[in-house]
Amino acid sequence: MGDIICSWKVCLPGGKSLVWPDGCRDLIAILPKNQAPELICSGLDASPRIVTCPEETRFVGIRLAPGLTFPWEKDDPGSTCRDLSISPYLPSWKGFCFAADHDEIQNALLEVVSLANPAPHWIADYLAEVRAGGKKRATARSQRSIRRQLVRFTGASSSYWKGLARVRKAGSAIATSAISLADIAADHGFSDQAHLNREIRRWFGCTPNMLRVNRELSATRLTAPDAFPNPQPRIYC
Repeated sequence: MGDIICSWKVCLPGGKSLVWPDGCRDLIAILPKNQAPELICSGLDASPRIVTCPEETRFVGIRLAPGLTFPWEKDDPGSTCRDLSISPYLPSWKGFCFAADHDEIQNALLEVVSLANPAPHWIADYLAEVRAGGKKRATARSQRSIRRQLVRFTGASSSYWKGLARVRKAGSAIATSAISLADIAADHGFSDQAHLNREIRRWFGCTPNMLRVNRELSATRLTAPDAFPNPQPRIYC
């Protein structure tokens, strides 16, 4: 995995929209139609994010791989868990507006990415193992070292990453199959169906049945590029 998972764009009407946690922080250009633009680095979400637009608003973003670190985090480690305005790091930002050229916005965001320190390679290996359910050893680091370094580089503990990977996989199974909720709970390591229900509510703000009622939307959200790379065969010496 590189430092950038994907780039994206969306134009939202006035109102509220919901974003589910995906384990990523994003550099986001926020361009309201009749207001000053914003440039933020989003925090790491552990619950649904409600995005409120007072009017039609363009969003252009770059999704960052976990473990990427920026200069501003040296003096403020907690910034990984909250949104932070980063306009001061890009003086040209004030010249952008709702009608700005998409490629120019993307290039501006890439300028900010160039300020970052790359994520350590072992983080992607660890997250691939988590996605695979811990069925293979992706790194020779000790579990104690992993727990300590994960918080340092990603802003979240191993329990966060394991919980997010599990609930996203279970949610996808709910949205794309007719398997009973009890069986999905058992298949994904939940103690029972009630445990599954609580975790779906915690991370996504809805019930498992709502995932099934809104299958297409749920599946789209849960298959979007996230923090967990597909496991690839690796050889460690």
